[in-house]
Amino acid sequence: MNDNHTQSTDAIMDQIDRIVTLWQRARPDLNFDSTEVIGRVVRLEYFITRRVLQDLARFDLNVGEFDVLAALRRHPPGFQLSPNQLQSMVLISSGALTNRINRLESRGLVTRAQADHDRRGVIVTLTDAGFSVVEEAVKNHLAAEAELAGALSDEEQQQFAALLKKMLLTVED
Repeated sequence: MNDNHTQSTDAIMDQIDRIVTLWQRARPDLNFDSTEVIGRVVRLEYFITRRVLQDLARFDLNVGEFDVLAALRRHPPGFQLSPNQLQSMVLISSGALTNRINRLESRGLVTRAQADHDRRGVIVTLTDAGFSVVEEAVKNHLAAEAELAGALSDEEQQQFAALLKKMLLTVED
């Protein structure tokens, strides 16, 4: 266990414990066990998102723009993808993707060009400036993730990741 947690977390009440306690008093006929899991996941998502947004703001990026840059960065050697490929990776509408690409292109972080193999197709490519930004942003992002997950030991992180994966596999297509 991480040395920062000398007292057992079971003895400390968090916001979800307080909510569940109040619900149990108000509705003792209902089972709130799932709230202890889902409520904590939702609450963690809030704090994680807040941290990610703070970190990305240093690079003048929002999460959607970072997702596009990161998707391109993961595809060497050309660091390029079609809008359809990008859309499937970042799971947004084509209109939302077009807006993200427009913003990134206006900042010189990506370029759009006609695809060699398809005159109607477009290829989005990471520029040198975009590569530099995403390299630093990813490094920062991973450090923030490590800090946030640092409350758990390596073994606990692996267990938690496996449990979250199990839950996600039941809801993902």
